[in-house]
Amino acid sequence: MVWYGLASGADAIGQAWGWSEAIYRTWYIAGAVMAAAWLGLGEVYLLRTTGYGEFAAAGIFLGSIPAVYRAGKLLQAGEETGMEAAMTLAFAGIGTSVLLGFVAWEWPEWSGHAALIALIAGSAYAAYQVLGAPVTYAEMLDPLTGVPQGAGLPPDVRMLTPMLNIGGALMLFFGAFHSGWSYWRDRRNAERAVSNLLIAMGALTPSLTGSLNRWGLTASFYLGEFLGVLFIFAGFLASREVITRHGRSLIASFSSGR
Repeated sequence: MVWYGLASGADAIGQAWGWSEAIYRTWYIAGAVMAAAWLGLGEVYLLRTTGYGEFAAAGIFLGSIPAVYRAGKLLQAGEETGMEAAMTLAFAGIGTSVLLGFVAWEWPEWSGHAALIALIAGSAYAAYQVLGAPVTYAEMLDPLTGVPQGAGLPPDVRMLTPMLNIGGALMLFFGAFHSGWSYWRDRRNAERAVSNLLIAMGALTPSLTGSLNRWGLTASFYLGEFLGVLFIFAGFLASREVITRHGRSLIASFSSGR
C-alpha cells in the first residue's frame, strides 16, 4: 500500500504542478513496478501451506512470456543486442518461477520467504533500470487524456513490468478469491467471504485498466484506480473483525442518542 500511495501521490503532483522526469520515474517505479507485486506477496505468505506457492510461480512464468515474444520479434528483425537482453530477462523470469515452484512443492512453509527474496532482487533491478533509462518527455502522457503511460521509457525497460505486475495481480486476485470461496463453501464467516471477494474485485479492476493503459487506451485508467481502492477498502470494512470491533460500539452510540 506504500507503493500504491507513492504512485498515486506522484500522479497527483504531476497533474497539479506539472510532470518532470523525477516525478514520472517515481510514478512508474512505485505504480507499474512495485505495487501489484508487493500486494501479491502478502497472499503467498498467507496461503503458503495450501499449495498456493506453485500458483504464484505460474504467475511469474506467465509474466515472462512477453519477454520471450519480444525476443522472437527482435530476432526476426535481426536486432541481436535487444534480442539477447530480452532472452536474458525471459530466462531469469522462467528460472525464478521454476525455483519458486520447487521451493513451494518441497518446503511450502518457506515459499513466502523465497518469493520475498526473489521480489527484492527483481524490484531492485527494475528500479535500477528505470532510474538509469532515458525518458522521452513527449511520450510520458497520453496527448488526448493527459494520463501518464509507460511509453516514455524504452521498450527494453518496460519488459520488466509484466513479470512483476502479472504475477502480483494474479496472486492478489486468486488469493483473495480462494479465501472468499473457502469461507463461502464452509458456510462460516459470511463477512469474511464477502470481504475477500471485494478485495479480489479490487485487484482485478485496476489490473484490467492498467493493461489497457499499456496498449495506449488510457481513458478508463483513473476510474479503474479509484474503483480498485474503493473495492479493497470496502473489503476491509466488510471483514468480521471490523464489524465485531466497531459495529457494536457504533450501534450502541446511536442507541444511546450520542
